[in-house]
Amino acid sequence: MHFFFWSADEPLDLSKLPAFLVEVLATVLLLLNIFHEIMGRGYIVQDDVAGYLSKLCEQKADPVTGLLIGQSSTQRDFVVMAIRTPQKEESAAAARNSVDKEWVTEHARQVSRMLPGGLSVVGVFIITDADAKDALTTLRQLLFAVENLISSEHLWDPADDDVTDCVTLHINPKTRKTVCRTFDIKDPKSVAKPADWKYQSGLCSSWATVSCSLNVDMLLPLPNNRTSTGNMEECLKEGLKAWAHQIESGLCLIDGKRLPEDSELTVGQRRNVRQTYTAQLLITTENKRLTDVIEQCGGSVSVTGAIHSRAYLHSNKPKARLAEKLLKRDVVSTVATRVQMMLEELLASDQESKGSCRDKQQKEPTQEKVEAPEHKKNYIGVAMATAVALLATAASMLYLNDI
Repeated sequence: MHFFFWSADEPLDLSKLPAFLVEVLATVLLLLNIFHEIMGRGYIVQDDVAGYLSKLCEQKADPVTGLLIGQSSTQRDFVVMAIRTPQKEESAAAARNSVDKEWVTEHARQVSRMLPGGLSVVGVFIITDADAKDALTTLRQLLFAVENLISSEHLWDPADDDVTDCVTLHINPKTRKTVCRTFDIKDPKSVAKPADWKYQSGLCSSWATVSCSLNVDMLLPLPNNRTSTGNMEECLKEGLKAWAHQIESGLCLIDGKRLPEDSELTVGQRRNVRQTYTAQLLITTENKRLTDVIEQCGGSVSVTGAIHSRAYLHSNKPKARLAEKLLKRDVVSTVATRVQMMLEELLASDQESKGSCRDKQQKEPTQEKVEAPEHKKNYIGVAMATAVALLATAASMLYLNDI
């Protein structure tokens, strides 16, 4: 008979354990790892999603693709909404029995821009009676393409606790058989792993919300060569990255307090009741300033105004660290999205003006030289006015305000 005494107040020293007990512990850990690999991740899904997918199965279109919206955590994953990929009207007949990857990824990018803090595209689904292997191959391609495009617009650095597994869902419209698999989107060689898919009513009714307001005042330089779309976009992105770094390193107060990162946000609160918190972001300038550099630029864009951000937190014992991370990322994406929208609008306007200029030249072939309208002086003013207007209406442009 072997007896072993250990106090929970002291760290466990494996060298003091009997050999047979060390072997037992090692076996248990191995079995737990095997069990985790076999079972995979578990997804808790809002029951409204089941009704939405069921209606899509009744449609004659094949295949039907779409996005899964939710929130991932280290313990559990949540899916609160499914959104079908809109069909192209001009090529509805040609698109039958095929999937337009570029169209799906562009839809995912637009949806991702509209989501409030805490919600993101966590996967893709397809409804088709095609072979399961072919459907899984298509889903894998879509998943990686969607993630690559969405992550290319992120201005923040990945965190250690970020979940890199995303879900794919294949539904056969005839048999209604559902196959759920996950892929590690950060591993190009990732293979499909099984996942659990369970529906639950009132999933987000008790999700906590954290909101804040932040004044923004920054000046983004523009390159000399404004005819190049890539140069202008890259220049604005670099300026936004520097500002995003200040947001990430800023101090976050929740209800006026600086909470420990690992503290539970909803501890001591009533269950099944939505809790709301007000946060403050205190942004300080860096102690070490870079050496001033004089650089020639073609102008600047002034981004000024106030933004109102909100982040939703799952009900599975959310930590203060998660609330701070999601809120800061929503602040950054809110500003970056509006600047990107401004740039796209200006570039579209510039293309239209160039097109009208070419049309005028074609209509007047006898004229040796046609002076193009001067946009340089008005360009910066339009950019500043557009940026201010977009930021001023940020509060009214929050989508999915109430889950």
